[in-house]
Amino acid sequence: MRWGVLSTAAINGSLVPGLLDAAGTELAGFASRAPERAEAAALRWGGRAYPSYEALLDDPGVDAVYIPLPNHMHAEWTVRALEAGKHVLCEKPLALSVADVDVVARACERTGRSVLEAFMYRHTPRWQRAVSLVRQGALGDPRLVKVVFAFAVPTDPANIRFVTEAGGGIIWDMGCYAANMARGLFGAEPTEVSCLGDVRHGQPTETTATGVMRFGEGRNAAFAVSFDFPNPWAQVEVLGTEGWIALPGTGFRREPVTKLVMHTGGELYTDGREPTTEIFAFVDPYQLEVEHLNGVVRGEHPPAFGLDDARANTAVLEATHRSLQLRAPSAVER
Repeated sequence: MRWGVLSTAAINGSLVPGLLDAAGTELAGFASRAPERAEAAALRWGGRAYPSYEALLDDPGVDAVYIPLPNHMHAEWTVRALEAGKHVLCEKPLALSVADVDVVARACERTGRSVLEAFMYRHTPRWQRAVSLVRQGALGDPRLVKVVFAFAVPTDPANIRFVTEAGGGIIWDMGCYAANMARGLFGAEPTEVSCLGDVRHGQPTETTATGVMRFGEGRNAAFAVSFDFPNPWAQVEVLGTEGWIALPGTGFRREPVTKLVMHTGGELYTDGREPTTEIFAFVDPYQLEVEHLNGVVRGEHPPAFGLDDARANTAVLEATHRSLQLRAPSAVER
């Protein structure tokens, strides 16, 4: 599989090493609207420099592309890549509306090519272990998922993360993970979202969002995502009627090890009971997602996550934005 990269975005510093290590993968090169940036990326990582996005898509030797463009460009260039005969790994969010996800889905059907939304954490052993434990009933009935993702971003109106027209704001950025993780752990879809937000002085978009996704049957997901404070010890926790799981560390910032901490059966520390800890050595999640899409293309396995999943996640994020704007709960519209 020969891969091209559509843009020289900073996230390439995380994705490209995984792509280079992925089995059966070759880096074709980088495209940029600023040719000198493509040349610098090719000099750093290998492959060739393409003077435009179109030039890369026109190369018949490229089988798949990674798209880390600004959020508002994801759907358009995913469709253009599909129509050029390429398979696509697109950074989250795949699109800024359910309607645009449907446009991508029709392009997939029309071209026979595959698209994977780039939630790399889902491919890691620790995350899959957590999902398996919850689904197997290790915690009894799961009642609450807590997701907190944050990192401090300096005030800068020119930062693409803050540009409203480009799909800026913390909800489209880290909120994608909150929705995706809650849905994945419960194995269900929320019906309603309540969200409050804060806008840091000098920024045009929300920089912190806090809220609740309601899944029904006593199941809720509490989330906080922010550009205003650092990550907590555990970004993800699951609480059930018979125990809890905590996942300290992100698992995608190259920590040498990550942990899954679990407690079940009675009150903590009663009768000497302490949580159990499973340790997971680092595995590059970006490499795993590239290898997963390679396997899909080669017919080795079906996609673990299809565009129906991307559509459902986008619907939750649209509801989150509506709730923030209306200052009231918003139904998830599908």
